[in-house]
Amino acid sequence: MPSTSQPRSGDAADLGARIRSLREEKGKSLRGISRDTGVSVSFLSQVERGLASPSVATLLSMARALGEPVASLFTPTATGRLIRASERPRLIHPQRSWEEELLTPRDGAKVQVILSRISPRASSGEDLYSYEADEAVAIVLKGKIHFWIEENLFALEPGDSLMFDPRRPHRLLNPGGRPAEVLWVHSPPAY
Repeated sequence: MPSTSQPRSGDAADLGARIRSLREEKGKSLRGISRDTGVSVSFLSQVERGLASPSVATLLSMARALGEPVASLFTPTATGRLIRASERPRLIHPQRSWEEELLTPRDGAKVQVILSRISPRASSGEDLYSYEADEAVAIVLKGKIHFWIEENLFALEPGDSLMFDPRRPHRLLNPGGRPAEVLWVHSPPAY
């Protein structure tokens, strides 16, 4: 379900501008994206104007509707195969409860590694979501994560890893009072 809490204007505006730019570049209308995602035109317009924050599931479905990987919403593009820590493409979700850094080049064809920092009690949203990749691994580096695959709950702690089929509906929550860090490995790249 889309989030309607007030995002911080800079992050939300950057995300909205990138989504609008991609939509216009592809010659798609808000109504077309709405039809493809099941998200209202009004909410999509608010996202593009930086007034609303999409959930992870909504963000994934918007990227799919645009025919783009979610990585196309990251800023800025790193060049070459080496990505320095200071140059990692980043996606800061507008509510600032979740930040992701792409640790591998965007053009990698076989594997993708993403570092997520998840604020206390933040989640991917109430809706289960899925994405196209053959396999995924979540490795908890710090904090705790509750991870649902359909109705099955996995309580993960630092050092735990979980391999799963990302095409199966899933969601996660940081149940603790401290930030969590999760390393994601996707094969092939999913974002």
